[in-house]
Amino acid sequence: MTEAPKRYAILLLVAGVVLALGTPLYLAYAAPHLSVYLRNPVILAGQAVPYVLCAGLWLPWRARSAATVALILAALLLLAAVVLYLPMLWAPGAQGGDMIGFAFILISIVTTGALLLGSAVAALVLWRRLRRLPLPPA
Repeated sequence: MTEAPKRYAILLLVAGVVLALGTPLYLAYAAPHLSVYLRNPVILAGQAVPYVLCAGLWLPWRARSAATVALILAALLLLAAVVLYLPMLWAPGAQGGDMIGFAFILISIVTTGALLLGSAVAALVLWRRLRRLPLPPA
């Protein structure tokens, strides 16, 4: 029963990793003056961190609610990757400067932070459901 959401979550995470790793590699190919910044192993490894972290946090659990959370977070990560990376792919010549590596590091840090925040909120909601505690009044 939980296999379908997990499978879809894995597919979304793989698509996000391909986009996150493919963008700096393509930019380094399309604009060779950026390759010294974008082919850095730390920058490339950092791009995969949010996706690997999402998989590590939510996919090992057997509960259907955890699979649903994994699917939602994976879809949000892919949506963020599309919004952030697609404009760079459409106009690779418009990217430039020595701060492009920092931009990719910042993207990784912000998406990882957003993933951790979303995971904390989802874990709290799941814990409250498990404990059957009522939500505080608004």
